[in-house]
Amino acid sequence: MENENRNRIRFTPAGLVAHIIIDPPPPGPEIIVDGQVVDMSYGGIKIRLKEPLAQVVDESSLRISIVLPESGVELLIHGVIKHICEKRDCGLQYNPEKHSEDELDELMFECVKLAPRPSPDLA
Repeated sequence: MENENRNRIRFTPAGLVAHIIIDPPPPGPEIIVDGQVVDMSYGGIKIRLKEPLAQVVDESSLRISIVLPESGVELLIHGVIKHICEKRDCGLQYNPEKHSEDELDELMFECVKLAPRPSPDLA
């Protein structure tokens, strides 16, 4: 079993869909992809893309559109790509200049409610 080396606890919201707009450096055109949120924390979000990325986009800025299931509110999250595994799993870091701690609190509050509850046998 691997030790968790992260500073922030990650959780897995069930069924949260993400629409991602990647802004590569010019002259590259905007890239639009869809995916499923795998896990998230106050530092970033991991998304599994529906289709592998066809081109290299490391360290590009991006916008992630997520519609929160309970409230129906659409959130637009700004960030950067931190890593891509096998052209399908993307690790993304939030842009702290674009999002206040209160905004991230609201996102986490609603998304934590989507995370599966641990079984009473495991508690």
